[in-house]
Amino acid sequence: MSFSCSAHMKAGLLYEPHLAINEIRLPPSAEWTPSFPGWSFIQIRSGISYWQQGAGVRELAEGMALVLTGDTRGSLRASQLGEVTVLYFCLDPGRLTGLLSLTEQLSLKRAADGERVPFRVLAPEHPVSERFKTLGFSRNGGGLSGRLQLLQLFVDVFNCEMSGEPAEACGEQDGRGRLRQFLRDTVASEFVELSLTDLAPRMGCSPRHLSRLFRKEVGTSFRQKQTELRLARACELLATSNAKVVDVALTSGYQSNSLFSLMFKKRFGVSPGKWRERHGRQGVRRQKLVRMLPI
Repeated sequence: MSFSCSAHMKAGLLYEPHLAINEIRLPPSAEWTPSFPGWSFIQIRSGISYWQQGAGVRELAEGMALVLTGDTRGSLRASQLGEVTVLYFCLDPGRLTGLLSLTEQLSLKRAADGERVPFRVLAPEHPVSERFKTLGFSRNGGGLSGRLQLLQLFVDVFNCEMSGEPAEACGEQDGRGRLRQFLRDTVASEFVELSLTDLAPRMGCSPRHLSRLFRKEVGTSFRQKQTELRLARACELLATSNAKVVDVALTSGYQSNSLFSLMFKKRFGVSPGKWRERHGRQGVRRQKLVRMLPI
């Protein structure tokens, strides 16, 4: 396990690895403010703590778990009586483009946007809480098997949100029905290389009509969604590999390195090289775990 805590990507700080179990220890009365892109799953391994959000405070006993969206703003505070040990992992659906379909990504985003409560609490006896506890104690959160188990925990928490709409019968599908099925069945990374011209014949309509259908289903234009997916892939490569920027551009679907740099800077405000210096594994200094605040 690593011992880490980070701030949100948009703040220009650490690019937090996802699907990896992390552990932090909070001394009595210490406070931790989790802030991660995507979703985070946080479990109290030992001790008593309190989740504070706005004017509300909730006590969290040993074994309880929190599931937070990236927009949740709150803090976890250890009681005055003793140290608290916390296990957590992060999951950013935008970085699972080779596994999740666009429909599944959109379902998770809508789940986050539509949360009536800013966080979910799982009891210690909840099956997901128990399985995560077992993973944490056995230190099986690493490697391919561990990452898959963490992903399965997440899927089980959000099973309803990710189930999507039932597929239409093949004989009854029009262009929009075919597009819906394609969005459900195709992993998001496939859209990095696709074009409307390539896709339109498979949907049985013109590129212009497909563009309109895509916007209705996804909520954004095909080009905007493709740019989002390409830049998400580029960020992952820049943060986790030593590949040259020009190779990152090609792998992310850009034939022109200058166009890639232009689009990247427009989205993130810095060049790919500068972004790597801030977020890459080689150039990041791990931040202090906890802020000590008196109660």
